[in-house]
Amino acid sequence: MAKKSSKVSEPAVAVYQKAHLSVQDILRVDFDWLDEPLNRVDTFRNGLEKSSFESFKELSGLDYNTLADALGVSAKTLQRKDIFDTGQSERLYELAELYAIGVNYFGREGFRRWMERPLFSLGNRIPLDLIDVSAGLDLLKAEIMRLQHGIAI
Repeated sequence: MAKKSSKVSEPAVAVYQKAHLSVQDILRVDFDWLDEPLNRVDTFRNGLEKSSFESFKELSGLDYNTLADALGVSAKTLQRKDIFDTGQSERLYELAELYAIGVNYFGREGFRRWMERPLFSLGNRIPLDLIDVSAGLDLLKAEIMRLQHGIAI
């Protein structure tokens, strides 16, 4: 019986690279100078536009009610806003920071799933339940950083 030879063509190295997503990409703003804290203050005082909110909403997949709770307004007010006030602009920026970190680490769908599952390290709380408070956003960012550095709880 003759031996069949089979040849498999595969690339020698599989290249996998996650896209580096920034806050500016998420909010679709061209503010390279937002790295400077005083420039951020001025931007927040002037207010982020509705287009930044819609861009974030699209990326996050969150509904108006969830985002309204996170920004401290009603869903109807959120739908009518054209320019967000200082506090809302700042919170939207913080949310975009969290999503930039999360999407860069987990990928878009992976981060959405992570945000919806109870985490033992957070007392079995669901991360989405913590996004309405700055301290909650800080906890979530710290949790992702621990994961990035391989620090188990």
